[in-house]
Amino acid sequence: MLSDLQKLGRLIEKEGYLKEIIQWKNIAEINHCGQNHPIMAFVLGSKNPEHPVLFLTGGIHGLERIGAQLAWSLLKTTIDRLIWDRSLRELFKNIRLVVVPMINPVGYYNFTRSNGQGVDLMRNSPVRAIDKAPFLLGGHRFSNKLPWYQGQQGILEKETSALIDLFQEQTVKSRCVISLDFHSGFGMRDRLWFPFSYTKTPFGDLPEIHALAHLLEQTHPYHIYQIEPQSKAYLLNGDIWDHLFLQFKSENKTATFLPLTLEMGSWTWVRKNPLQLFSRQGVFNPMKEHRVKRTYRRHHLLFDFLLKAVNSHEIWSDLDPASRSKHEQLAMDRWY
Repeated sequence: MLSDLQKLGRLIEKEGYLKEIIQWKNIAEINHCGQNHPIMAFVLGSKNPEHPVLFLTGGIHGLERIGAQLAWSLLKTTIDRLIWDRSLRELFKNIRLVVVPMINPVGYYNFTRSNGQGVDLMRNSPVRAIDKAPFLLGGHRFSNKLPWYQGQQGILEKETSALIDLFQEQTVKSRCVISLDFHSGFGMRDRLWFPFSYTKTPFGDLPEIHALAHLLEQTHPYHIYQIEPQSKAYLLNGDIWDHLFLQFKSENKTATFLPLTLEMGSWTWVRKNPLQLFSRQGVFNPMKEHRVKRTYRRHHLLFDFLLKAVNSHEIWSDLDPASRSKHEQLAMDRWY
C-alpha cells in the first residue's frame, strides 16, 4: 500500500495539470525497528482557507486494513477522474479534499491495531469520558500489552500530533468541514457515527447533522447506513474526533464541523466466510477479492454525496433559527 501511495505521488509530479490542484507531502516519519514509515497526506482542490473541506482518514487501526484501502481507492479514483472530468475540476475550485489514507503505517505493516508503541491512536487524545465507558474497551492506561491502551497521560503519539496539525492547517478558517474516518469490525450493518464518544450529551452541531442526514435520505432513500451517535454503541476515552471538534468549535463557534466515522460491519464478511475467524485479519476485513472490490463500490456513492454536500453546504449548514430549532427537535426525537 505504501508503494502505491508513493507511485501516486510520482504520477502527480509528472502530470502538469495535477500538480496545480494536488499537493502531497509526508506529514510525519515514524521510525520503528530501524525502518522509517511515512504518513502521507494528499490535498486536492481550492487553496482558499475559507472554502469548505472534506477530510478523509483511514488506517488509524492498522489491523482494520480495509479502511486504509478504501481511502486509497477513493483518492486514486478521484485523481484519475481529474485528468479528464471537467465537472469535477470545477467542483474542486470551490472545495478542498484532504486524504490521509494510512495514519498508522507501523500498525498496518505489522498487522496490529495499535501503533509501534502499543498505543491505540483512537484513544490517545486528551479527552476523558464524563459518562461511564466500558472497562478496557473504553481506553485505559494500565499497560501497552493490553488492547485499547491510551498511552501515557499528557503525551500525544507522533501520529496523533501529525493528524491534529494537518487538520488545523487545512480547516482553521473554513466555514464548513466534514470529516470521514474509516473503520471496520462492529456488527452486521455499516454505520455512520457522529460525536460524542466521551458523553451521551448531544453535540453542538446536532441540527446540522440531522439536516445532512435528511438530505442523504431524500437523495438516496435506499442507502445502506445506520446513522446514529457513537454514544449509542459505547463510550470511550481519548477519541481524537471529539478532541478536534471541541478544539475547532472553541476557535470558530459559528462554523460547522461534522466528524463522521464509517464503521463497516465486518460481521457480514465473517458470516459469509466463517473460516475468516481463524485469521487475525479476517475479523475486520473482507478476505476474498470480490468482496474487497464490492466494498470499494459500496461506499463511492457516500463519497460523491459528501463532496457535493460540502460544495452546497449553505443548504444544510446555514440554517435560520426556526429551521435549526426544528432539526434539533427532530434529532432529539430520533436519536436521544
